[in-house]
Amino acid sequence: MNASILRAPRRPKLVRPRIRKGIAGYVALLMAGIVLAAPGAGAASAAPTTTSPSPSPSATSSTSNDHAMGSTVRSHETATPTRMSAQAVAPASVASGVPGMDVSSHQGNVDWPTAAANGAKFAYVKASEGTGYANPYFASQYAGSANAGLLHGAYHFALPDASSGADQANYFLQSGAAWTPDGKTLPALLDIEYNPYGSTCYGLSQGDMVNWISDFATTILSKTGRLPAIYTTTDWWTTCTGNAAGFGNHPLHISYFSTDAGPLPAGWPDYTLWQNSDTGVFPGDQDVFNGTLTQLTDFATNPGPIFSDISGDPFTSEINWLGSRGISTGWTASDGSRNFNPLTAVARDAMAAFMYRLMGSPAFTPPATSPFTDVATNNPFYKQITWLAINGISTGWTESDGSKTYRPYLSVNRDAMAAFMYRLAGSPAFTAPATSPFTDVATDNPFYKQITWLANSGISTGWTESDGSKTYRPYLAVNRDAMAAFMYRYNTNFGTMH
Repeated sequence: MNASILRAPRRPKLVRPRIRKGIAGYVALLMAGIVLAAPGAGAASAAPTTTSPSPSPSATSSTSNDHAMGSTVRSHETATPTRMSAQAVAPASVASGVPGMDVSSHQGNVDWPTAAANGAKFAYVKASEGTGYANPYFASQYAGSANAGLLHGAYHFALPDASSGADQANYFLQSGAAWTPDGKTLPALLDIEYNPYGSTCYGLSQGDMVNWISDFATTILSKTGRLPAIYTTTDWWTTCTGNAAGFGNHPLHISYFSTDAGPLPAGWPDYTLWQNSDTGVFPGDQDVFNGTLTQLTDFATNPGPIFSDISGDPFTSEINWLGSRGISTGWTASDGSRNFNPLTAVARDAMAAFMYRLMGSPAFTPPATSPFTDVATNNPFYKQITWLAINGISTGWTESDGSKTYRPYLSVNRDAMAAFMYRLAGSPAFTAPATSPFTDVATDNPFYKQITWLANSGISTGWTESDGSKTYRPYLAVNRDAMAAFMYRYNTNFGTMH
């Protein structure tokens, strides 16, 4: 059976007249609220079965996969008449913070200068839905909001039953709205809400839904260096994820049509953005940023924390740097929390992946036949390991029978790491000192030159012992937090393609 036959028809969004700013504008809104709330004004009823007048054809796409952010909320979460009345008076004045909006194709050609004059400071623009719909107004709306001086971001309406989170993240990124730390671009926003076509949770179990959201987020993080924000409602989140508490590092865009943001999902002590009404002084939905305009600009610029398990680690800033460049996206726990596992030793296969990504994931076609007997062509890091080998950064071992091995699951020691870094830098000319700066690294150590080069470059200075001597501890396994520090310092000194 054609799936589109089962889909419920889209509820059109209300087209609002432009309202003058200031007291006169709010008076007009107040009068509109009185009319809407008057007895017999059925079109203004807060009942979830109510529909609004259809938007003009020029403002609507002909495709059925065109749902605005929050378009399913009103029909699933009944708003009381009191809430409707309060929002009809002045949505932007109900919530403290910085006012903004979100729009989709339903708003068509937005009058952005008027929205800015009425107080809007930011806008989220729908870019895509599933992997089959792209907002035809996206380019003009996205550029128009920026030209009017608004901070802007893009959002994706999720259809978790249609394709993987990674597929939808990649489709979304084709819009060209990837986050950059320019102080003007807001993070990508995942709109995950009630299924407009069928079962509330898209037929996914709570665990599968958590995994889908994580798959989307991991892809966005690896491609843009920032976790996406998540738009949802507490009711949907509780029902469909089991109130998963691990996504607290994602900015929360809560939807709740009332005079306050209401109870929040687990894991978020506060919201970052709040959609408080689907009608108001601005085109589209009415949003507010929870802070000042300066804080909003800071929010646009800084990626914020990525991992949940690095608080207090001496290399916290370096680990966040690693994550913000997609060099490591960590692991996702069953509750959605993203962990770095800082004290886990780095294995040689993961080290190859780190270095490949550090250098910007250069174009490379791995050989059809593996050069290593212990690395199959379907190894998840096969491409990165063979890239490392072909570039002479690690050639592995020659075994007694003449075969070559890479030993991918062997931990990387600090002496070998020095050699890897030295070769990654192109084996620069360097004369090792005649006297070792480290009491535990003799001048005849096979990696003496590379270790002292590493120290001379400031990538690793070793330890100062209680007697004042310096040690390098060459045979100590490199933990993931130390690896982050090595790569951060390498990037500072030698740069990369990032």
